[in-house]
Amino acid sequence: MYSRLYIPTKNCFSTLVATLIPLAFLSDGAMAQQVTFKPPNGGAPKTTTGAATRDASCLVDAASQTKKALPVLPKSNYGLTFSSRPELLILKTKSTAKQVFFSLESEDGENVHQGFLPLPVVNGSIAINFPSQAPDLPVNSKYKWTVTFICGKALRPDSPSISGWIKRVPRSQPIMAKLSVATPLERVAIYGENGIWYDMINELNQLKNLAPNNPNISKTWEKLLKDHVF
Repeated sequence: MYSRLYIPTKNCFSTLVATLIPLAFLSDGAMAQQVTFKPPNGGAPKTTTGAATRDASCLVDAASQTKKALPVLPKSNYGLTFSSRPELLILKTKSTAKQVFFSLESEDGENVHQGFLPLPVVNGSIAINFPSQAPDLPVNSKYKWTVTFICGKALRPDSPSISGWIKRVPRSQPIMAKLSVATPLERVAIYGENGIWYDMINELNQLKNLAPNNPNISKTWEKLLKDHVF
């Protein structure tokens, strides 16, 4: 079953629901292994690195003593989407944080949305749905989203955070025509070929959660993260 976060009226983290995709479409192992991501040319914001933090103690794995929470984005921390209300993926392992502070701001630093959210206890890839209170992302505008982990009882200046950049681009008629007749795995490949990161990784995440024992989907997910995220 696919894990998706549902947005209640007053926060942006969601609960788990099912996405129905015919299992027959998931047998396309050859296509799954051919998924590649071609980064778009230029367009990244001048500053795309995540916010620096002084205290990341609640994000450290006791065994490896390394930070485990990060946005599921290319190493540039920047990605494109066709969606006006995209999902934002983060990776996390066990954390002592129970709450996060979510914020969205424009490229010139204007605040668009912010608020406190409960942090799910589940580990792995967590999808954050675009806040229902926030306006739709306009085409060709860049926005920075930030998830700050509340390690204690309150938000502090040194609370650890992760962030990423997103830009909505116009839907291409040729690409949309291909997507309309493609299988789920082919859709992932089409997004990747055209540099649409958020849509590619979100659809692949859906397939991974729907069919967790499918080795081709798992290998494709792991390869994309290894090549572009870690």
